Amino acid sequence: MGAFIEAITTQNGMTPEYEAEVIPGLEPFAMDEIRGRLQSQVLGLQHSRAGFLRFRCGGEPARLHSLRSVIALYRIHKFDIPRPKALLGHQHFSRLLKIMAENAQLFPRRPRTMGIGAAGSRSSVMSRLHEELAAALRLECTSDKGELYLRILPNRDKRCWEVLARTTLQPLSKRDYRLKDMPGSLNATVAYAMTQVNPTGDNAAVINLCSGSSTILIEHALQRPGGRLLAIDKHPAMIIAGRRNSAASGASPGIHHLRADATRTPLPPATADRLYADLPFGNLVGSHDDNRLLYPAVLQEAARLARPGAAFVVLTHEIALMRDSLRGSPWEAVSESRVNLRGLHPCLFVLRRNSARI
Repeated sequence: MGAFIEAITTQNGMTPEYEAEVIPGLEPFAMDEIRGRLQSQVLGLQHSRAGFLRFRCGGEPARLHSLRSVIALYRIHKFDIPRPKALLGHQHFSRLLKIMAENAQLFPRRPRTMGIGAAGSRSSVMSRLHEELAAALRLECTSDKGELYLRILPNRDKRCWEVLARTTLQPLSKRDYRLKDMPGSLNATVAYAMTQVNPTGDNAAVINLCSGSSTILIEHALQRPGGRLLAIDKHPAMIIAGRRNSAASGASPGIHHLRADATRTPLPPATADRLYADLPFGNLVGSHDDNRLLYPAVLQEAARLARPGAAFVVLTHEIALMRDSLRGSPWEAVSESRVNLRGLHPCLFVLRRNSARI
């Protein structure tokens, strides 16, 4: 297997090139993680366009699959053709089949379905290419991304076309520990980014208000084991889901769950070195009228729980309400980062206590 992997990690004598798909707005977090994890092995890392990074990297592709800020990773293959129809020609089609077969051999099991993403993916040319590739590989065609997934797009200089093969059966953002997703559950790559803002020490006391299915604390625990982590939510179903997911992640010994109102917890003051909250957006969970009462109350309770110097990292789609709630509160915004979640554009707020207002 080692010789096989080494044989396919070079293309025309060059270090393999990859494209990482990330949540638009979180590119800096992904670039930091790629540099930190891969160090000298990563070459030419660049932000190619919104939501995508490109780089070259040698070594075994499996190393890249530990990236937690990346939605999906693709290996880039260039075809010197004027238009996608040429991929149906014998030479290019044979090469494309070889790429897909080699890609699939890196999976833990044989894929069952195949999808293609491209501009004009429903055109006759793309439909035929999809059908013929799937038939040759004995896979089922699917209208979604499928387990073996290709993207086809023109090169940036328009001189050739690129085939990007996803390197895993499922997107990297699909966490194995997510046994049960609840309405409004947070994207795991966003949760990871929240844990990377002004990171805490390994033994910090961390509280997640409105914790939902505990994705944020699980991502925190997987990066910094040994802390004292407490998930607080008033809904029994969320507490149950959080406990199940925590157990599945292997991080459950460090994560405790408390059913309580996030605006009136039974905890003593000055308890937390760090706080998180993924506040209700007011669409799938909660309403705007509910949030008008919730947001100021959560800010006050978080300030009571925070130790001096503690940060409060908050994600919300109710940006105007959040800014209004901060006025006169014990917190001030250190930074705001907008992200794009499938048409929603929430903001990641990093807050610090304003001692003059306490």
